[in-house]
Amino acid sequence: MTDEPQDEPDAEKLKDLDQRLKAIEARKRKSSDHGVEVGANKGMQALGELIGGILAGLGLGWVADTYLLHSRPWGMIVGTLLGMVAAIYTIVKSDQNRRS
Repeated sequence: MTDEPQDEPDAEKLKDLDQRLKAIEARKRKSSDHGVEVGANKGMQALGELIGGILAGLGLGWVADTYLLHSRPWGMIVGTLLGMVAAIYTIVKSDQNRRS
């Protein structure tokens, strides 16, 4: 333990190592803090897409029943089923886009 100044290359290496460690710790904190929120956001998005698809299909079926085909309740039934299929397709497609 001397009071001699450290060599410049060693001090720079230590400073560089310290900066890299701080960067790694910051990335760990950032990823661990938002892990639960990201999962909740994905679930809420999927729920919104599912409800929106079903309601859009239901609405289009109602319009078809009331004004176009006059075939109550078949337009609403078919529209709801088609809306559900479209919503599930959208959910799967958005999940595939997130993974790639």
